[in-house]
Amino acid sequence: MKKRISSLFNKNRIKHGRMILISILLTAFLTIGLVGCEMPLPVEVETLVDDTETSEPIGELTEITEEQTEEATLPQEDVSDRTIPTNPAPPTVVDAIDPNEQVLIEGGTFWMGCDEENNAGFGCRASELPRHQVTLDPYLIDRYEVTNGQYQLCVDAGVCQAQRPIPDGLYYETGQFDSVDNYPVVNISYEDAKTYCSFVDKRLPTEAEWEMAARGSGETVFPWGNENSDCTQANSLNPLNATACVGGIMPVGSYPTGSSSYGVMDMAGNVWEWVADVYDPDYYANSPAENPTGPESGSEYVVRGGGFSGNWSYLRNSARSYDLGFYSGADLGFRCAQDVN
Repeated sequence: MKKRISSLFNKNRIKHGRMILISILLTAFLTIGLVGCEMPLPVEVETLVDDTETSEPIGELTEITEEQTEEATLPQEDVSDRTIPTNPAPPTVVDAIDPNEQVLIEGGTFWMGCDEENNAGFGCRASELPRHQVTLDPYLIDRYEVTNGQYQLCVDAGVCQAQRPIPDGLYYETGQFDSVDNYPVVNISYEDAKTYCSFVDKRLPTEAEWEMAARGSGETVFPWGNENSDCTQANSLNPLNATACVGGIMPVGSYPTGSSSYGVMDMAGNVWEWVADVYDPDYYANSPAENPTGPESGSEYVVRGGGFSGNWSYLRNSARSYDLGFYSGADLGFRCAQDVN
């Protein structure tokens, strides 16, 4: 508010100064005209344009709380003879899925963080560096994000808190289902997510486990490969036409072509996901080489994967963001993991 009041004061002061300037010039013009001198050239007064504010998105979508950094601009193409691309129709959802299914990740060593030489034309954020090798033990991770139907079982058991109210139109209606049971549960805080995973004898995945499952065996930029999305691999914003691929949340498993090589689904787009680690932008510089679990303390926790309203940059496997533990976003969900033993 202070900034806006100061801005209005400065604009009024500028306008007042210009009125005085115009009065002086007019007086000089009349004076010079009376003595028969040459008429002065007209003075062009610049119009002051007020800045306008953009409106906030409806439904309290997850705020991107990552630091501002320079990002490489995607290669520019000659678009003079091209039309703006349209988004494909939302995919037909596979309804015969088992939301409790898990994927075994054999563990091993992989490169974690942003690869500046292979990043789909984007720059690396400081928190994604340095790229470093990490070794993990084998683990299990949910193939899909936790659904409304699964979470409701925990609520009915009196263990989990009910999710916060959902904005109208948040879940995209595919016409295939009579309920939202197969959609990812959202408006869930970090503690809510931990409570549910404990209820089903699991836990939240560590940030390293999440990234390994997303990268797959090929260590790609995105779960499906190194090419940017075209709305068939992930539910996100399409920057090629500045519109949302769908505009709402899709059921889990809607984008099989966007799965990682391990077969883990929905790791990019649709909804962000809580992971277990406390957030520290400098953690990669000092993290353990084996089974890192994040900083020991903090109030902000890592979220991964991007949401349906986010751009391609946040779909990258290395992209990191964070939120306060009590926050619950309309595009923020989670999945669980489990030790093999």
